[in-house]
Amino acid sequence: MNELQLPPAPPLPDDVRERVLRTVLAGTRSPRRRFAPLVAAAVAVATTVAVTAAVTMTGGGGSAVQQESAAPQDDPAVAEALSRCAAAVTESESRGNYPPPVEWRITDVLPMPDDTTEEDDPGIALVINGSFACHPDRYFVWVSTVGGEPAGAIQIAQLTGFEFVLFNQQRLAVEVGFDDGRTQSSRAPVQIISISPWVVGGPVRRIVVPGSYDGPAPEPESVGITVQDRPIPDPGPPPQGSQEAAEAARLRAEQSVRLTACLARRLLPVEERTGTPHETVLTQEAYEGTPAAVVGRVSGERAAFCYDGGAGGLVGADGPLVPDPPVASGMVTSLRRDGLVVALVQVAPGVERIEIATAPQPGTTGSGTTCTVQNGFALCMLRADGPVDVRIFTGGTGTTMQVP
Repeated sequence: MNELQLPPAPPLPDDVRERVLRTVLAGTRSPRRRFAPLVAAAVAVATTVAVTAAVTMTGGGGSAVQQESAAPQDDPAVAEALSRCAAAVTESESRGNYPPPVEWRITDVLPMPDDTTEEDDPGIALVINGSFACHPDRYFVWVSTVGGEPAGAIQIAQLTGFEFVLFNQQRLAVEVGFDDGRTQSSRAPVQIISISPWVVGGPVRRIVVPGSYDGPAPEPESVGITVQDRPIPDPGPPPQGSQEAAEAARLRAEQSVRLTACLARRLLPVEERTGTPHETVLTQEAYEGTPAAVVGRVSGERAAFCYDGGAGGLVGADGPLVPDPPVASGMVTSLRRDGLVVALVQVAPGVERIEIATAPQPGTTGSGTTCTVQNGFALCMLRADGPVDVRIFTGGTGTTMQVP
């Protein structure tokens, strides 16, 4: 008996269970849909009825993993996504934070918000055990934390650099407000929202949980697990006019869009406070192991940089500006991550060149490289573990700033 004092529903035949769920899953893959709370709710109902199919997959290291899954065995998209998710978690140092894959059960299959400017299908996200989500894209696998940070009566966990998962187990009427002024309410137990400036219709700006939360969308933090499990094609310049050239151009454009979106997100609070839009002031192409990067600023207020961290996703930092133009060159902000040292310097007039180099011990020579200088800013990158300096040369005289 259940809470309505009704006897349990009789089990459905196997072919009926699979046909119902296959129909729902096919609907989730329709392209260009930002939000699908009704589809999410339908999938949740279908999976409650149909969670019986056991799918055996091969995880990391070639070991067989028995998956208790709602995905029909003949749905290749869901089966492939589940296999990649299981491998990413199994091979991660954070695997202890997740249930073992043998205990996984797909409770929702959700369409991802369309946060690109391309015609590609944004793909799907699997919700596992109702407690965490996984989204494999073209080259990476993104896994949220189990649960998330509380926002009133719901929990919010980051899924990718610009998408979040809302866990709403009480099925409250959670309202999200979009950049274009629209609002949308959903009681779905799990939904995905986008804070990307490039999402169709504008990103989510505000979340309202009845009686417990009314505030902005969360600031991006680190996701639970990010794994690059497929190689990214080299976007170097192939012969002009070839299919390879077109693909390389597409990859560079995709990278540029994501870097620009990262920059816009970092400077958005200053834009909203001052009413001044940000501008991109420096663009750096990838070269000799140095990642592609962009620098932007809100004039006289703040500057930020973002670079492509590969498997670590997009990485960025921001800092305050001195009056423009500056009397003397100064450090805006710096960052050390995964062996890469990055420094953003505001450049005074008259500077001839700027270099970044390791700080040598007495009697030794440090190694270094020239910084990218554009529009009054220098972006300096160097792979190093020890002390690093930025050296600024003006009129034949050099000054040194240590990178924190």
